[in-house]
Amino acid sequence: MAGFLLAVTARAVPAAAAGPSGVGRAAELRYAGAMISPVLVADSTRHARHGDVLSSGGGRVLSPGGRFLRFPAGSCLAPPCAQAIIVPRVPDGLGELGGPGPFAFGAAVRLTAEPPRAAGMNVWQHGLAGPGHAQWKLQVDGGVPACRWSDGAGVVLLRPATLRLPVGRWYVLRCARVSPVLFELRVLDRGSGAPVVAPVYATGRLGAIRPRGAPTVGGKRVDPARDDRQTDQFHGDLDDVYFTYQ
Repeated sequence: MAGFLLAVTARAVPAAAAGPSGVGRAAELRYAGAMISPVLVADSTRHARHGDVLSSGGGRVLSPGGRFLRFPAGSCLAPPCAQAIIVPRVPDGLGELGGPGPFAFGAAVRLTAEPPRAAGMNVWQHGLAGPGHAQWKLQVDGGVPACRWSDGAGVVLLRPATLRLPVGRWYVLRCARVSPVLFELRVLDRGSGAPVVAPVYATGRLGAIRPRGAPTVGGKRVDPARDDRQTDQFHGDLDDVYFTYQ
């Protein structure tokens, strides 16, 4: 992170002051658990940004009953590793996911085993980390949900102070750029819709967030020569994976 301007002030606020917890306008992309084929995840929005499944080492994305998406189980710190990620198709003419204005992204997450301590676990990622790289990202490294945004010069990183997701329970995670200077993370119980912790906010002035490359769901990359420490492979279940402009 050398050379980055860290312009962040994080604070928790009461849930009543945080506004609605759902997405804003109609989603630009939503993966609601259905698959068109074993290697293609269905986008339930009108945009048809279906997701190609990339895999290695016998890894797969499954859709039990068409209700959610299941990624390879068990951490792996020595290749070959079971790897599987989803790369959304972004048709020409519909623009990039991200940009200068407010936007939100998130997913319902259920861990199916204790998360690895030595490796990250990505839910959503667009762009790389490091000076000069724009990025937005949702991760659950070590079971701790976190949101990250960068315009390539500054960084905003949000995580709850006292929460680690337990195994076997669904949670809804939402990251939002509310304005050019306001960012938020919400963690809700999926069954009740109630906040698990108070929404966490941060202020930090960032410019347009325009990541390069393709967004990915469930990991950073697929590479048969690398393990979880380089791929950030997600292990567990995802549902209602979405991106929306506010």
